[in-house]
Amino acid sequence: MKKNILLTGATGFLGSQIADVLVNNDIQLIALKRKNSDCYRCNSFNNKIDWVDIDVEGYWKEKVINLRPTHIIHCAWIGVEAHERNDIKTQVQNISFLSDLLEISRVIKLTEFISLGSQAEYGILNSKVSENIIVNPVSLYGATKVASQQIIKTFCNSNKINWIWLRLFSFIGENENNNWLIPSLIDKIVKDKVIDMTPGEQKYSYMFVKDFTLIILKIINSNVESGIYNVSGDELISLKELVDLIGKKLNSSPKINWGALPYRLNQSMHIEGNTSELRNQIGEYKLTSISDTLDRVIFHYKN
Repeated sequence: MKKNILLTGATGFLGSQIADVLVNNDIQLIALKRKNSDCYRCNSFNNKIDWVDIDVEGYWKEKVINLRPTHIIHCAWIGVEAHERNDIKTQVQNISFLSDLLEISRVIKLTEFISLGSQAEYGILNSKVSENIIVNPVSLYGATKVASQQIIKTFCNSNKINWIWLRLFSFIGENENNNWLIPSLIDKIVKDKVIDMTPGEQKYSYMFVKDFTLIILKIINSNVESGIYNVSGDELISLKELVDLIGKKLNSSPKINWGALPYRLNQSMHIEGNTSELRNQIGEYKLTSISDTLDRVIFHYKN
C-alpha cells in the first residue's frame, strides 16, 4: 500500500529537507502551513505537496481526516530560538497543537506517529549518551519535549498506534536560518569581520541534514518498534576546530576573539548520542564526513 504521510513543519529547515526526500521517493505528502508561511525552501517541489492551511480553525483538521494519512511526521515546533526556550507561554502552545494531531490520529486509526525530540531533553551533557539515561532538562524547551514524548507514548499505546520519538542532536545543512551558527560564521568570515566567541572547547557530533532525511526514509520503510531513538553524527569536533576548518575551506584566516564570550549557563561540553538502538532497528547507514558536509554547505551559501 502506498504511504500517505502528513508532515508538520514542512517549511522549516528540517521539515523541508524531509519533504524533499519524501516527494522524490514516490510518497504522497500532505503538509500543514499557515497562509503567510514562507515556502521558499520548498520551491523546487512545491507542486508535489498537498498543502493544508491551518489558519481556519477546524477546517484543517477536517481536511486532514478526509485525506486519511497513514503516517504523521511531526516536525513543527515554536520556540526553538534561544530567547524563546524558557518562555512558558510559547512552549505550551506546542502541547495544544500536539493534542490536535493525536486526536486526528485516533479518528483515522493512524499506522505510525513519528515525532522529533531533542538532545535538550537530557539536560547538561559532558559525554556520549544513550536513550536509557534519566532525562534532566534545564530549559522549558527541553522539558516540553519530554512532556510531549510522554503524552505521545501514553496516547499511542492506548490507541494501538506505533510511535517513534527521535532525539535529535546537531545538524548542518543548506537553508539553515541565516542567524544560526554555521551560516553566520561563513558570512562573517567571508566579510572579514571580527568574531567574539567562547573559548570554543565544546564538542559536537554534527550530522549532515541530507543523511538525516535518508534515515527518516529508512524508518518509514522499516518495521521500527515503538520507542525513543537518538539521531546523532558520529564524528566529534570542537567548536574551535570547526571554525578553523571553515576558515581553511574559505581560504581565510578568521579573526576570532576566543574567550571573549563566557560559556552560557548550563553549557554542555560534549554533545553526542549513541545511535546503536536506531541502527539495530533500521540497519547500518553511512554518514557524510564533516569535511564533505562543510564543502557542500559553503558552496550553497557562497552561491
